[in-house]
Amino acid sequence: MTLPKPSSMCLVTTFLTLCVASGPVLAQQPASPPAEESASQAPSADAQAAAEPLPADSAPADADLDERMTNAEGKVAALEEQNAETKVDLSALKKLKISGYVQGRYQYQQSLDDSGSGGFSRFTVRRGRLKTTYTTDWSQLMLQFDGVPTTGVTVRDAEATLYIPGTHQQLGLTLGQMKWPFGYEAVQSSSDREIPERTRVVRAFLPDERDRGVKFAGNFLDGKLHFSGGVFDGDGIFNQGYVGSDNDKEKDAIGRAGFDLGWVSGGISGWYGHTITKGPTDTYRKAYTRDRLALDAQLYLDVLPFGATALKGEYITGRSYWKSSGDVKIEQPGVPASGWYGLIVQNIGLTDAVAVRYDFFDPENGRKNTVTDGRPASTNSVGTLAVAVLHYFGEHFKVTAAYEMPVTSAPGAPKDPHDNLFTLQMQARY
Repeated sequence: MTLPKPSSMCLVTTFLTLCVASGPVLAQQPASPPAEESASQAPSADAQAAAEPLPADSAPADADLDERMTNAEGKVAALEEQNAETKVDLSALKKLKISGYVQGRYQYQQSLDDSGSGGFSRFTVRRGRLKTTYTTDWSQLMLQFDGVPTTGVTVRDAEATLYIPGTHQQLGLTLGQMKWPFGYEAVQSSSDREIPERTRVVRAFLPDERDRGVKFAGNFLDGKLHFSGGVFDGDGIFNQGYVGSDNDKEKDAIGRAGFDLGWVSGGISGWYGHTITKGPTDTYRKAYTRDRLALDAQLYLDVLPFGATALKGEYITGRSYWKSSGDVKIEQPGVPASGWYGLIVQNIGLTDAVAVRYDFFDPENGRKNTVTDGRPASTNSVGTLAVAVLHYFGEHFKVTAAYEMPVTSAPGAPKDPHDNLFTLQMQARY
């Protein structure tokens, strides 16, 4: 059977129907662009990051970091400044030295005669020293006070020293109140002495060991040779009636030249001047010669198995010395006198020592010893034997027990004064 052929009107109608039905579909699904074109139009990651706006708090965070860095730098600078100041302070403290010592004592002196009169039993503070020294490359200050119940607080040393430039402190000029550059025992510190008190001859010729004046001192040949000498008032620091001042316009020249080889040392000392005062028979004041000459030597040995040995001696002669009556010192103008002492110190181990000393003093050279009322005269010569035992509790504490036996010379067989003295001393130093 043959199918009928469609008419032209039906074809047109069918075509329009298909176009209307497919139109919306084409409008909703446009054709996709080519892949290459899509890739070229997509922005890169860096471009997106650059294009994206920064967070709102990023700028303040950077400002805070800068501020913290600035504060840290300021603190570091402050610490550096404080460190520099601390170094300056420590450098100054290294130049400052503070030292001192205290000597507490118990003393017993037997009765002077059979009646029981005289003598004493007492506790006392012999010395209470405080010393300050400040030393630079070219100068030194030294100030020392003594505080004891009997005299209160007194100035012992007040020195201003200028070191000669280029001498490494080996040459210096000192002005003020200082020890007389004379002899050995007078210059030695009381804290180092083995017997509690100085010898009778040194106490007579150099009472209180100090005076006001100017002094030149120098060391030569690496300290093997040394010299110290100057010009002083000559009256000491406790001259009766003239404490702290000179009783005349006269000045005394005093000096010592010595050597030190380690195992042996010694020196020679000289003193020449005048004092203007009234003697016992004078109507008016007049000038009297005041002079001294001294020799001293020290020998140090280490031959015994249990400790080192020291031998020391000194001889002094001169005119115009001081006689003590209690705490009062009265000058004996123009009166010649002389004396000497010998000392042996034997160490026993590292903490103990025994010292034996004999000193002799003749208060009036050339005058015979006499007897007054059955007793030796006060102008007679006196010899004193002293024995001491020492124990060191370390470097800063020392205990000394000493017994002194003075014997006054006299013709015949007069009774010697009962003036033996026992001293127990405890010394602490720093």
